[in-house]
Amino acid sequence: MAKETDKKQTSRVKIKKKAWVRIVAPASFGQQEIGETYVESSESMIGRNVDVNLRELTGNVKDQSAYARFRMIKAEGNTLHTEPVGYSLTPSYVKRLVRKNTSRLDDYFEFTTKASEKVVAKTIMVTRSKVQRSVQKALRVKLKEVLQQELRRPDFSGFISMLVSGKIRKQLTPLNKITPLRECAIRVLQVKGMSSEPLPEEIVSEVVEEAESGAEALDEDAGVDVEEETA
Repeated sequence: MAKETDKKQTSRVKIKKKAWVRIVAPASFGQQEIGETYVESSESMIGRNVDVNLRELTGNVKDQSAYARFRMIKAEGNTLHTEPVGYSLTPSYVKRLVRKNTSRLDDYFEFTTKASEKVVAKTIMVTRSKVQRSVQKALRVKLKEVLQQELRRPDFSGFISMLVSGKIRKQLTPLNKITPLRECAIRVLQVKGMSSEPLPEEIVSEVVEEAESGAEALDEDAGVDVEEETA
């Protein structure tokens, strides 16, 4: 009588150690903490992006309609350092700018910074009344001239700082001499080549999603994977 061998199922446990890692803004934003994530290795997050409401960085309520995008570039222990790669106004804020009997002018510009970075700027101007095409053309020419001049001075990080601080807005005041403006602003600013522009009101940061799912699934700094083997 042939002997039958029973197949045994054995479990092998793999321990994945994870830890909370802080994400901090660059020095131009005071190296404030802008988030944290629960990962096995902080190096695995390098190259990924996180979007932050500008109000959280400046403490100014007026900045709640703008978002800044940061890319993680360096890991030091349990800290991830970032650099700015984008800025955008929320779609709802842009929509509120437009009124009846006004002219809306949208433009797309490409510039090169002092550090030879290729930058894309999408702008919006809203006049206080309807204006002729000749006036619209004069506004566009002057806007491009001012932005080109300002972007030549700093690198991209420095320009973002100037934009957030309001210095760029002051440089745009000469456009009101052409015709009174309700608003003149940079709607989107980003390093050319980024996969997509920020969509502030629709984004749920991947970093936050991972942190929340990790916290719910694990009570300790370990994850368990069970692999079954048949002997």
